[in-house]
Amino acid sequence: MNPQENQDWERKLQELDAQINQSLPPSPTIETEPGQPLQVQTKESQSIQSLFNKISNWFQGLPGAGKVAVVAVAALVGFGLLRSVLYLVASLISLAILAGLVYLAYKLFIAPKSPD
Repeated sequence: MNPQENQDWERKLQELDAQINQSLPPSPTIETEPGQPLQVQTKESQSIQSLFNKISNWFQGLPGAGKVAVVAVAALVGFGLLRSVLYLVASLISLAILAGLVYLAYKLFIAPKSPD
């Protein structure tokens, strides 16, 4: 390669690098105190925090009986979900045991009878 071609390639590479740097959004600056853990807040974590604050404010605004009712309903829903998950896990374990038994029966009764 002659020096002219090298310069052309270097110029094209610099142009591409400049285009990439222009298209990238600026990285957020993070300022922390020395000795403090680094905490980066993204849009998702801010929206989750906002939702949590709204629910917390709504719950605090309820009267005492309303708070008890909300906690009772949440407990019932939570236990229902837990029960469903446990049923699913038990079903998967039963299915795995059944598959193992079917495989064992196949190996013992069907596989030896087939010609090699």
